[in-house]
Amino acid sequence: MYYLEMGVGGKCSIANASGYSPDSILIQNARIIKGNLNHVILTVAKRESDQVLEVLKGDFRSYETSTLKGNMFVDSYKIGHGMLKAVMNQDVFMLFPIIARNGIENFRLVSRFRADLENIVDKVGRENVVERQIIDRVSISDIISGNILHSASPSLYGLTDREIETLKVAINSGYYEWPRKNGLEEISLDNGASKVTTLYHIRNAEKKIMETLFRKNAR
Repeated sequence: MYYLEMGVGGKCSIANASGYSPDSILIQNARIIKGNLNHVILTVAKRESDQVLEVLKGDFRSYETSTLKGNMFVDSYKIGHGMLKAVMNQDVFMLFPIIARNGIENFRLVSRFRADLENIVDKVGRENVVERQIIDRVSISDIISGNILHSASPSLYGLTDREIETLKVAINSGYYEWPRKNGLEEISLDNGASKVTTLYHIRNAEKKIMETLFRKNAR
């Protein structure tokens, strides 16, 4: 099996709207209705919903909203920009949720055939801006367990390059093992930063990951 992870920017109002929200927009499901009209269900943090919704309306033809525990759920019919069409007639599975953050929609797909995933990247790039893409081999057990986030996936959580590098150093040094092999002092030396700066990057990265994974909206 092959795994495609692709960050897409460009025309889509969902990608654009995510640039106005410090929280990710989660596309829970999506399918083509007819032509370039898609049925999309998504989740937005309630406290940013007014501004985000105004941007989303750029592609919406109709929509309904409801709220629960700090989230706004949007059931919409919207104009598509080629992603779902690119998947049609290819032997692929799209993994949900699709995570939109910082102006980029992050898609994850799996297929038995690498060529199908490469074709999708090519087709999507004709109508959109493919900011990044990576194709890798995965096992069926990886897919079933959900353990297929590639090393490029920290970008899904909005991590900066510095935060990613700091976490890599922390993980490789045994900072997250029990008992802990190395502390902040050793990580700071390897990372070329002060202990305060290193801890700042680690805490920021952890916060972003937890908020995305558990959809935490209170700050």
